[in-house]
Amino acid sequence: MTGILLLSLACCTKSEKNMPGKSLTPEYSLDVTPFRPVIVNDDHNSEGFLAPLKNGKIVLIFRIDPGKKGDHVGMDGYVAKIFYDPEKDEWGEAETVYNSHQYDDRNIHGGVTKEGRVIAFFNRFDGTYTEGAYYIYSDDNGMTWSGLQPTSCAWNTCQIFYNPEIDKYITMGCQRYLISSRDGITWEDPRLITDNQDYALSEVAGAWCGKSRMVALIRDDVPEWGHPLVQVISFDNGQTWSEPAPANIPPMKHWGAAPQLIYDKERDLLIALNSDRYSRPLEQNSLFICTASPDDIFLNPTGWTLQHELKRPWAFPSLAGDRPLNQELYGYPTIAPINEKEYLVVFTERAYMDGSEQADLYYFRMSINKNNE
Repeated sequence: MTGILLLSLACCTKSEKNMPGKSLTPEYSLDVTPFRPVIVNDDHNSEGFLAPLKNGKIVLIFRIDPGKKGDHVGMDGYVAKIFYDPEKDEWGEAETVYNSHQYDDRNIHGGVTKEGRVIAFFNRFDGTYTEGAYYIYSDDNGMTWSGLQPTSCAWNTCQIFYNPEIDKYITMGCQRYLISSRDGITWEDPRLITDNQDYALSEVAGAWCGKSRMVALIRDDVPEWGHPLVQVISFDNGQTWSEPAPANIPPMKHWGAAPQLIYDKERDLLIALNSDRYSRPLEQNSLFICTASPDDIFLNPTGWTLQHELKRPWAFPSLAGDRPLNQELYGYPTIAPINEKEYLVVFTERAYMDGSEQADLYYFRMSINKNNE
């Protein structure tokens, strides 16, 4: 592992055993491993997406703002990558993917096609305005990358997802629309998701989940209790959408930061990840894993079931490190399948140190297992 401080790698003690798996259905249950560090150093390491590769590894594409002066709103951020080997449970060294050396390269999101093409979207920010939104792609497992391609899909956290009924990849933008592509290179056909002004809609995550249905969870950017994520649904593969309605993510109407969403087709199961930030004391901030059958939530946005609550890393007094618990949990989870029953999740923790915000990456593995096996 790269840049790791002297931490107790068994970050969840007692010896921090896993939370018992909860029943997803009479047939399946969900289990979560203890969290472990990916990168803990003086850089601001945050935001991004996971892409499973054809060679069996998984690549995390994310933002690094280097050094102690690196910050949430610093101006030296660039696009980086780090590879994960699921068989060895090991991370490699962080490497540069793209650095403009002129703008802050941020708001990184993307995904991978069935053929293995990795697509990374990001913005270039000049300190006041977004200079432009771009994407790059790789056809060799993230080793080399194309030149810059302009796009209208700016400021986003949505991972790319595939809709087999229309044979297109979809990504959604904070400007309340989606774009689509058949190959991951040409992105077009922008469609409005909602023009509703009753909510301060911003970061979004979406998924196709069968029978011409698509669902999106969106951050309601009023950072206080009573403003959880809102949900919109489509019954016609994204041609039209419902009006936003509050979901029960996070639980108890806590404010929800950037969501993430994935559909497990084999089990007909939606998996949503989210974190709270402003509506509870810092030591109580958590990352939540919720699940639902599409039938459970399409006419009932509060039909999600909380499966696991993971307390933020710095809430554990037994964790050996030098990060103070003086800032809200960053969150920004990203998820990708490892195999038919297991997923990898990466998220961001943060603290205010040396006059700026420092951010570190952590991961855990999550499995969906058959009961009585």
